[in-house]
Amino acid sequence: MENQDRYYKGLFFGVILGAAAGTVMGLLFAPRKGTDTQLIISGKVRHALDKAAEYYEETQQEETYSNEAKHRSQEIIDSARDEARKILDEANTIIRDIRGAKSLEN
Repeated sequence: MENQDRYYKGLFFGVILGAAAGTVMGLLFAPRKGTDTQLIISGKVRHALDKAAEYYEETQQEETYSNEAKHRSQEIIDSARDEARKILDEANTIIRDIRGAKSLEN
């Protein structure tokens, strides 16, 4: 168990040191000036944020339509359920009337 903890600790520190070394090497040997690189990175981040905002807005619109559809379908189901109850009540009334008429004939 202790060896496993050491392994994961070493792995964690190795990843951190590797990322730091990679960052330093990337900055030292970058093909562009720092300001150009910052502009490129900020442009890509801005583009990603815009795409995320568009996706969020589309999701919100779909959710609104989805909620409207759920509400409308629930109204239709409730209306159909009420109509079915009315028909069943009428059928039960007719059946009682027929049974009552038969019992009077006997």
